[in-house]
Amino acid sequence: MAHGTLSRRRFLGGSLAAGALAALSACTSGGQTEQGSAAVAEQPLTIGFSRPASIDPALATDTSSLTVVWQLFDCLTSYDFSTGELSCLAAERYEVSDDAQTFTFYLRDATFHDGSRVTSEDFKRAWERIVSPSSAPSQVAGTTPYAYLLSLIDGYDALHIGSATEFSGVTCPDSATLCICLSTPYADLPYLLAHPVLGPVPSSADEDLPSFSQRPIGNGPFMMADTWKSGSGTLSLSRYDDYYGEVASLDRVLFDVEPDAESSFRSFQTGDIDVSPCPIGDASDAASSLGRSEDGRTLGDDGRFVCVTGLTTSMLACNCSAAPLDDPAVRRAISLAIDRDYLCDTLYRETRVPAHGAVPPTVLGYREESWAYTAFDPSSAAELLESSYPLNDDDDRGIEVRLSYNTDGGHAEVMQKISDDLADLGITCRLEALDAETLRQRIEDGDFDLVRVDWTADAPTLDSVLFPLFFSGCIGSTNYARYQNAHVDQQFAQARTELDEGARVSLLQGADSIIGSECPVVPLMYHARSYAASERVAHLAIDTQGRLDLASAELAE
Repeated sequence: MAHGTLSRRRFLGGSLAAGALAALSACTSGGQTEQGSAAVAEQPLTIGFSRPASIDPALATDTSSLTVVWQLFDCLTSYDFSTGELSCLAAERYEVSDDAQTFTFYLRDATFHDGSRVTSEDFKRAWERIVSPSSAPSQVAGTTPYAYLLSLIDGYDALHIGSATEFSGVTCPDSATLCICLSTPYADLPYLLAHPVLGPVPSSADEDLPSFSQRPIGNGPFMMADTWKSGSGTLSLSRYDDYYGEVASLDRVLFDVEPDAESSFRSFQTGDIDVSPCPIGDASDAASSLGRSEDGRTLGDDGRFVCVTGLTTSMLACNCSAAPLDDPAVRRAISLAIDRDYLCDTLYRETRVPAHGAVPPTVLGYREESWAYTAFDPSSAAELLESSYPLNDDDDRGIEVRLSYNTDGGHAEVMQKISDDLADLGITCRLEALDAETLRQRIEDGDFDLVRVDWTADAPTLDSVLFPLFFSGCIGSTNYARYQNAHVDQQFAQARTELDEGARVSLLQGADSIIGSECPVVPLMYHARSYAASERVAHLAIDTQGRLDLASAELAE
């Protein structure tokens, strides 16, 4: 079976045909535009951001790093965050086997920023340097953080432990064809391959790692204008005029390194930079003075303040393997007792979105208020507990829980409010603030009652949220709640083999409904990122991970 879609780099365009991937169709690039429409201003667009950890895609771990990598490198695929739909990018089209285990990608004719041709071997090389412990970046910085993204590919284990030197499941029949064989079915693989760290790298990446890490050579719409050094105060990009797709409008982009969001926003207010993240404390005033973006994704004339909902859900994981939270009624009551609107609107000043399920609204297949027990309803919460845990004369139900959270995230005020909400229900809640490593070990060992966790999906798909959190095989790792349901596991397995996207989404929505009825986790809020833009910006889109889509950005004339 084969597939292809119309594509361009920007994530606010492109479409994926729903239904079985039965007929071969082709992606077409947007076509290279005349440069006359590109250079609209001599002054670069200036953006405030924190210092990136690394701009080598294998080592990019933070939002700033990934923002730069996203401009420099194009992956095989991309997706439209406004619709959740998939499109091709560096790939022209791809084919999928009936068992959803073999994927064949056919590459566009494109070049790296040094003029050399992009080949299938360059993608294979990029992935091997992420997984192999003997790769150049692994030798310098230890195991790269994104190896798990490729863990379903045949030969992953052997490459990851160092007993193999290449990915046996990734082959290159010719320079424009990349074949991927998986160890288990995974129909959503094309979505995962849009992750910005999975773009191609040239052979020079490992031949001279210090040079590559300071001035990466990619295949994206922007190239490094200058060498970047870790102590530099600015990072400069310039438009790549030989880009295979639509050439960017911006001529240059200057990233200004700021110590924190507060400092960046002060620089924005004084007119020193054009785009800045907006701190929580300034968000309300900024929204009023700059005007809130109408679509919640783009900055420009329709609004110079935007709060972009992301792919991260904050939640309380309930230990489903131990009393009292092995009782679904207790879990449901706790969920009903928490005032999410207060947490988001008052404590976070409308920079978070109340969560009514584990799945964020930016995920394909999201359903509004899909979980039944996420409304703030203290009376219904009390009714659920009344028969088994009636109030005594001290307004206590004899239920005591530990609520554990990490100390380095600024969560104390939110956790205290949740504790107060549970106290109003008659549940004694003991707060336990732990360092991150101790908390991680407690979760792994199952030594907790309630624990505050975040989950960030790697792709805007239901599987990327639900499978890691609720598949029984993930207990002890990402299934924090230690939740088990054989029917849910079966739904997951069936969905991963289903090539028809509509049917796949339906299967996962069914699993989501079952999970929501049992409340193994208590969803709290969806994360969002706030940004402000000056009047120089005519159009700038921001994706759910806070990455700026500079390829489609435009300055005011």
